[in-house]
Amino acid sequence: MAYIYERNPDTNEIFKRRLGSSKREKIETTTIITKKDNSMTMKSLYDYLGRAAGPELGQEVANAARQAGVKGEIREVSNPKYRGPVMLWPTAFLDLYFKGGLNEGHTGKQLLKG
Repeated sequence: MAYIYERNPDTNEIFKRRLGSSKREKIETTTIITKKDNSMTMKSLYDYLGRAAGPELGQEVANAARQAGVKGEIREVSNPKYRGPVMLWPTAFLDLYFKGGLNEGHTGKQLLKG
């Protein structure tokens, strides 16, 4: 059975209805929807680039995120080379930054994921 999920942007209530039907059912916010939205997968620059990005590039990405209104998350890491907080960014934002021109003010070579 196929369902369509809708969210009221004013109240953030989530409703579902069967495809082809107009009858809506309210869903409790604790209900888990199993589809994964890859655009909201959060990654560190290290995970995204496959190498350490360094503080300069990290600051440039943070500035671009602030200007674009993108919110990051913080994760604590501990490994032999680094211990402390790292910023996580949505993968879709990182794709735009490194491949889509959000880094126009970046000095030096463009760093492409690869």
